[in-house]
Amino acid sequence: MENSPLTRPQRRMLWMRLGIRLLIFVGVVLALILLGRPVLELCMPFLFALAFTAATEPVLRFIHTRWKIPRGILSLVMILLVVGALGGILTGLVMKGWHEIAELYGNWDEMWAAFQNMYLQLGEITDKILAYFPENIQNIIHDLSDRLLAWLNELASRIVPKTTSAARSISSFVLAFLFFLMAWFFTASDYPNLRKTVADCTPKSLREIWAQLRRAFSAAFGGYIRAELTVSLGVMIILAVGFGIMGQPYGMLLAFLLAVLDFIPILGAGTVLVPWMIVDVILGDWRRALYLLIIWGIICLFRRVVEPKIVGDQTGLHPLLSLLAIYVGMRMAGVLGMILGPVLLIMMRNLWRAGMFRDTFGDITMAANDMHAILHSRREETGGKN
Repeated sequence: MENSPLTRPQRRMLWMRLGIRLLIFVGVVLALILLGRPVLELCMPFLFALAFTAATEPVLRFIHTRWKIPRGILSLVMILLVVGALGGILTGLVMKGWHEIAELYGNWDEMWAAFQNMYLQLGEITDKILAYFPENIQNIIHDLSDRLLAWLNELASRIVPKTTSAARSISSFVLAFLFFLMAWFFTASDYPNLRKTVADCTPKSLREIWAQLRRAFSAAFGGYIRAELTVSLGVMIILAVGFGIMGQPYGMLLAFLLAVLDFIPILGAGTVLVPWMIVDVILGDWRRALYLLIIWGIICLFRRVVEPKIVGDQTGLHPLLSLLAIYVGMRMAGVLGMILGPVLLIMMRNLWRAGMFRDTFGDITMAANDMHAILHSRREETGGKN
């Protein structure tokens, strides 16, 4: 026989190893499901502080080694420079967006009336086209149209209160931001000692596992999310410039919302721009439709040229695997799952390539061979008796 069954001690140790690995896996999954979100919400300022410290540490270490400037002073100066630069850019964008949101909120009734008027005009044109269809099809389409308008009306009535309630939560964000700044300063000023203390308190085996996890997570999360954010930022700039040229009201707000939509896998800015362009063509607004067509064409060209280089190099996933990860993530966690699905798949692939699951796969293969050998030997015994 090619494969002989394992001895009882070997089989006992094999299934014990598999059982321990299964318990660890189930425990990790349950901990992530039950404790993952609350722990993240509690520790988010400190996790961001650690991430910013790790990102700025090479520059900080170089300046400290070259000019012997105390790390505390360097950390404070770097935080002030980074926060000042980012704060200036974000303040300009936020002020512009806040002005447009406030103006939209003040003119909401007029905007909604204009939308209903456009909807009615589109309905009149659609009725002329539907006149050539059977009456039952006309009734179905009219019913769907009425339901769509009622749903949009209900959605609009929900969005405005949520927008105002979101404005009230700014104080909690400011408090979390202050804790983030303080945590960033203390972490950056004493980063080498903190790393040494953590390393001394951690067993070598756990340090090796953590090193593999960190490399895989950095390549997956950092690479993929950074690439997608870069592409979405480029799309937002194209939209903002295009809306500014065409004189579109609330252009910055629309550009931001469409960039957020563009960041979500499968969806994209075209899911709004293309129907918007078709509606303008039907209503006879050829000038705006042409502007939207040009903007959409530039976005498609930008994605065709930039996305394969930025995102493709970071992921290396087959499109079918990406689609599978997006679908499974969507079914399990909605929009967030659509974003994190490919990230987790990339992370698992990197861990597999690093050999983290080699022993587990070897034990599974050994268990399968053992069961095959047992079944094969039983058939031989039965055949021999017959």
